[in-house]
Amino acid sequence: MQVSDYIRTFHKLDSVICNDLIQYYKEHGSWSESTFSSNTENTGKSSVSMNQYWVTPKDKFYNILDKTFKSAVDDYIKEYTRITPVAYTAFRLNHYAEGGFMRNHTDNIYKSHGQQYGYPHLTSLVFLNDDYEGGEFLMCNSTQKFKLKQGSVIVFPSNFMFDHEVAKVTKGNRYTCMTWVM
Repeated sequence: MQVSDYIRTFHKLDSVICNDLIQYYKEHGSWSESTFSSNTENTGKSSVSMNQYWVTPKDKFYNILDKTFKSAVDDYIKEYTRITPVAYTAFRLNHYAEGGFMRNHTDNIYKSHGQQYGYPHLTSLVFLNDDYEGGEFLMCNSTQKFKLKQGSVIVFPSNFMFDHEVAKVTKGNRYTCMTWVM
């Protein structure tokens, strides 16, 4: 098998829900500037240019996101049966405006952004729109390149073999939502 065999994509949300979610959080989300954190340091804004909003169980669309992530992870673990999800971290909405990016990194973290302690097994992202230019999701030393359709979910292991980054958005706005699966 190749490393890319452990990266899976699924189409889970329709465009109406994605558009409604983006519009709602544009108007009602308390967005903040994201910084880049590791186990030992916060590297600030030099590694990321993105705004974030943490979706809580009280938020509108939380249940839809929860079902979407669980459905994609359930599909993933049907094939990779040794993974047993015990928890999902809070859902982070990511907004990359024109010029936005995130440098190459891995999600093999113990604590980041106030999340619960423990190393995640999987990373999962929902792509909420596709009407932007640039902003490709690059993985595995940029050997894997993704520009997923609106409503698609990507699931992959959260370890050193699955480095990833978001290329600079050259036009428009890019919206995703992520969680780590513990």
